[in-house]
This record gives sequence, structure tokens and C-alpha cells, in this order.
Amino acid sequence: MEEAPLLDDKDRQILEIIRKFGGEIAQTAVVKYTGLPKSTISRKIRKLEKLGYIRVIRRGRVNILKIIEEKK
Repeated sequence: MEEAPLLDDKDRQILEIIRKFGGEIAQTAVVKYTGLPKSTISRKIRKLEKLGYIRVIRRGRVNILKIIEEKK
């Protein structure tokens, strides 16, 4: 997926982590692997979801982050 200039380094870092885990990962794992605060991750996740890069699937108290497949 071509990253738009709207994405900063932290956004790209989050997307890369999700891709490394097969396109689906728990939000808590993203916090662990980035070392960024939970509040920053939550804000970045909302942004990425709004821009259409990921989908957030709520499973109980856990958010699963999933890359949205690129349409060709």
C-alpha cells in the first residue's frame, strides 16, 4: 500500500508492526513493540482507521488491528 504524506514516522512504524505479524495484531502488542504510550497508539490507530489503512475489531476488552487489503 502506498503511504500518503499524511502519515508520520510513528504511523508508518505501527503499520510495519501490523504487517510483520501477518496483518493482524492486538493493540496492546503494538504498544509493547513500539514503546510508545497507550494514548499515542490510540490516537494513531484512530487516525489510521479514519484514513482507511486499518480496521479495528473489538473482541471483548481487546482491540485487534487488521490491515485493510489494498484494492488493485
